[in-house]
Amino acid sequence: MATIGWYGPLIDLSEASSHSGHFVQLLVLVHQTIPVQYRTSGGGKVIRTDIQVGDNTRPYFPVSIWQKNMESMLMPGNIILLQNVKVTQFGDFVEARTVQQSSIRCLIDSYDRIHSKGANNLIKVNHIGIATEEKLKKVVAWVVRVDPIPNKRVLNNYKRNQNSANWKFHEETQNKDCLSLMDVSNLNETCKVSFFASIGEMFLPITSEFEEERMFIRNRIFSSNYKTLIEDLICTGCQLCGAPLNSEFGSRIEQETVPLYCQKSPNRLHVLSLIYRPFLLYVFDECGYIPVVVKNKAAEILVGNIKAEGVDSTYKSQACGQRANKSMEDECGQGLNFYSLWLILLKALLQPGKNSPIEFKVRVDMTKNWENGRFEMLSVSLPILSHDSH
Repeated sequence: MATIGWYGPLIDLSEASSHSGHFVQLLVLVHQTIPVQYRTSGGGKVIRTDIQVGDNTRPYFPVSIWQKNMESMLMPGNIILLQNVKVTQFGDFVEARTVQQSSIRCLIDSYDRIHSKGANNLIKVNHIGIATEEKLKKVVAWVVRVDPIPNKRVLNNYKRNQNSANWKFHEETQNKDCLSLMDVSNLNETCKVSFFASIGEMFLPITSEFEEERMFIRNRIFSSNYKTLIEDLICTGCQLCGAPLNSEFGSRIEQETVPLYCQKSPNRLHVLSLIYRPFLLYVFDECGYIPVVVKNKAAEILVGNIKAEGVDSTYKSQACGQRANKSMEDECGQGLNFYSLWLILLKALLQPGKNSPIEFKVRVDMTKNWENGRFEMLSVSLPILSHDSH
């Protein structure tokens, strides 16, 4: 990519919060890339790529890449110069994001080359400015000192061992424990699995005309952009199977038409109520990422067993300055503001870098593709949330 002018200073990641709203240059190591995809029946596209980067002043920092032509330039282990990215802040959460003026320059294309060719030789080849060269030396020295990608050797060993392993399981084996998301991705039969992973993004794969940034719930939560959040995440549907039954826009997670019968009801009839609209959780670990479909019952577990009806009722009562109706108070507990509690829990779940990995139990359906429901969340075990999450 051609070099363009700098619109801001080259900064350390530890200084990012003091540059909120401004352009900066970042020289960083790429830890991990997570493409957030949206597929339709006619194909698919990557809307955004989330990357975790680090430098000698801050080991982990999130960056959102919105330009499609930059995806192929990003690999874990790259040391890159991010030019003209904008620092944004939502509450205590700080990240950088690319804009039209942004560009990426790969300075060192492989973490392994630092050891094989030597840091000094690599730095000389790049022909960069004095300030950039000094920063590159510091980042390379940090990489060599702390070895921030220790799981890479484990991953390589895993790949070598995989070739000799017998991956055919007995048909009666229905429940599996996976050590990594690579294990989950390589499954070749329908089953149930348990694994630990962190939440990267909460995404609404909407089919109709819909603002792309409106699909990403994390940014909306941290920017206090709650407008239409209830309408987007809660709809009328079946309480048992989680299928939306009365909605002005639908999701590719669901079938093209409203299911006539409920597969989870003894009498095949839908149980109508307010439900959580199906959404995707992009979860990741050191080995990769997968999109996990979350439907109504699983969504209730994720947000502390708060039902969609309780959230909607207290939201409307709060908006109108009225008390929740008596039946909802009897069911959910008088005086509790479920809407406010729901927002707090969502904010705690979506804070990157602050939560420990969560244990997920997921159904794997090999008849479906990744973005259309192959991995569906059944339950989740949440850690105790710290006060910092609030």
